[in-house]
Amino acid sequence: MKKYIRNYILFVATIVWALSIVLYAILFNWFEKGINNTLVQLVWPTLTIAVVSLVQWLVSKPIAEYMDSPNMEVPDFSVVKHHKLQHKKGLSLEGLAKSLPKRFVISHIDTESNKIKLYDKNLWQWGIGYIIEMRPEETVIFSFPFSSHSIGAEGVREKSVAQLTACLS
Repeated sequence: MKKYIRNYILFVATIVWALSIVLYAILFNWFEKGINNTLVQLVWPTLTIAVVSLVQWLVSKPIAEYMDSPNMEVPDFSVVKHHKLQHKKGLSLEGLAKSLPKRFVISHIDTESNKIKLYDKNLWQWGIGYIIEMRPEETVIFSFPFSSHSIGAEGVREKSVAQLTACLS
């Protein structure tokens, strides 16, 4: 998960950096100035993007460590919702792990407590984690966005939970 978040931040930071360079060049008319002056002016957008990326990494690192850890307890760092489903006959933990769509990455499987911890690997929807708990009578999906203040997190969560529900039905 850490590698995934790091790649996400690098990808977004590179795109924002390139767009900010183009915007600065257009707004401040760098085309008419010398190369030395242009290189000096590249420092501010580069430093700004680097600092913002570092802050994002420091905020995301504890979440990534939680997703990589064997801890199967439902986290308290976000708004957690749970969805209860009727238990499908003949569905085992291993069968459930194999039937999940390819867009979900399983970070841990706990066979003793019948739980699977996973997250969405889609680049634009990486901020939602799930714990699926198989109980004797029902299956419960706990979903939690990594940041409860994310724009569009609720819509993404509902779509992903619907996909997981379809696999479990």
